[in-house]
Amino acid sequence: MILKIENLHKVYPDGTHALKGVSFEVFRGEFLVIIGLSGSGKSTLLRCINRLVEPTSGSVQFMGTEITTLSGDSLRNVRRQIGMVFQQFNLIKRHTVLSNVLTGRLGSMSSLNAILNRYPDAAIAEALHCLETVGIADKAEARADSLSGGQQQRVAIARSLMQKPELMLADEPVASLDPATSNTVMQYFEKINKELGTTVICNLHFLSLVRKYATRVIALKDGEIIYQGMPDEINNDWFKKIYGNDAEEVEIR
Repeated sequence: MILKIENLHKVYPDGTHALKGVSFEVFRGEFLVIIGLSGSGKSTLLRCINRLVEPTSGSVQFMGTEITTLSGDSLRNVRRQIGMVFQQFNLIKRHTVLSNVLTGRLGSMSSLNAILNRYPDAAIAEALHCLETVGIADKAEARADSLSGGQQQRVAIARSLMQKPELMLADEPVASLDPATSNTVMQYFEKINKELGTTVICNLHFLSLVRKYATRVIALKDGEIIYQGMPDEINNDWFKKIYGNDAEEVEIR
């Protein structure tokens, strides 16, 4: 087991109860996908795992360590092992692709080298290898803002790989991409999961992608888990329970 969530609650200052007693376990090598309507708590859940959002109560144990009580260097050490890919690519647009990927190593560098953007040759070689992993090494010297959306997301994935994470979190990584590009990006997450052995937790909307890539699915509704199981067991009845009676499934091929 790489991650254990127990009775996790998050209440925002405006009173929104985003997570209501969420509990589940994640095992090493899984490709776990979390689904649910917008506002169901998916993004809050991912951000609680790496403490970008502070849980109100409950437990998050990563590789046997309770991380909800960590701070300072102890928290930074855990975060180095948890990569994060966002819906918005969060790249430095005027910098090169290679420079953006290298920022994934900042957490393990000295403060002076980080300020001066001074990277050892080994880190540059590793960044190029990460770009090769996501099929975009030929764009290393291009400005980030010259790339398509799908290419920028692949740069963001490569940046996360620079941390050599045990766990990769992906928050709606294809929500802003067209269907063909969405599949391409998801294939790289699958490659990272299967070939590198990195555990992946990914928030997605489209069940066609879920069925294609997930090894297991959790569905959230109003901050609570209403389904845990295999992707091919989500039939039309479950679809309606998760998304509502008026929802129509959209296929991405």
